[in-house]
Amino acid sequence: MKPAAFEYVCPDTLEEALSYLDLWGDSAKILAGGQSLVPLLNMRLAQPQYIIDINRLPGLSGITRHPDTRTVEIGALVRHHQLISNPILLAHASLLSEAARYIGHIAIRSRGTIGGSIAHADPSGELPLAVTALRGHLKVRSRHSQRTIPIEDFFGGYYMTALEPNELIYAVEVLESPIRTGCAVKEFQRRHGDFALASAAAAITVDESGAVLQARVAVGGVAPNAVTCSKVEEALCGQTNNNQFSLAAELVAQHIDPPEDIQASADYRRHLAIALAAEAIDSAYERALWAKEEA
Repeated sequence: MKPAAFEYVCPDTLEEALSYLDLWGDSAKILAGGQSLVPLLNMRLAQPQYIIDINRLPGLSGITRHPDTRTVEIGALVRHHQLISNPILLAHASLLSEAARYIGHIAIRSRGTIGGSIAHADPSGELPLAVTALRGHLKVRSRHSQRTIPIEDFFGGYYMTALEPNELIYAVEVLESPIRTGCAVKEFQRRHGDFALASAAAAITVDESGAVLQARVAVGGVAPNAVTCSKVEEALCGQTNNNQFSLAAELVAQHIDPPEDIQASADYRRHLAIALAAEAIDSAYERALWAKEEA
């Protein structure tokens, strides 16, 4: 199929893009990587009157570390493939690099953007999962204002977000991972490149003795949006034993109410989420131990 007719604009500045959004609101869609939007247009599941192409906007494609606040800021137009190899992320927020490796295929990773992925709000998306696990924040602008939204307040259900019609994401901010931290993402797909039936992300920090000092765990594909698992995190603190990790992962079930569809039953997704969380925790812990030895 072909998309319905629309008017296309390609602004040169963020201010110009925001002016168009302010003027057109719900009638417009932002084009960044286009890996989700273009298929929706072709299937006429989305029929905007206006497309605002933001690919030429300056200042949205960088990755910057801020040592004073111990944060890393990722511009909304940073491509998935950049996340995988960027040295700042590999050193200070490697969960994002790990998550990006699971996204689609090379062509998709070459065009898709972190801002677009999060704004699309697919509950199985790898980057929403990783940013949720890291308790990240989204920097958002409209023509007349800007605000920072905690990731836990951003998603409002399946493909729904807190963005107003005249707003766009211009950056994603996460805290630096502490020293002696290991990260891992695990997911189950029916075919390579598919969205996951369920997924899990973990960032584990250990103390000098090897006990878990801090845990960040989230699961995806088993709720309207990625879910942080605070009970799992609490149960992991102070632990050093893989059996205890498995018991902690069982608490994932208390955080989720998986959907049931043609792809998988709710019980199967629940089972996957628990098993994948246990695998992610184990892998992240082993990497944290390696980081401890190198520290």
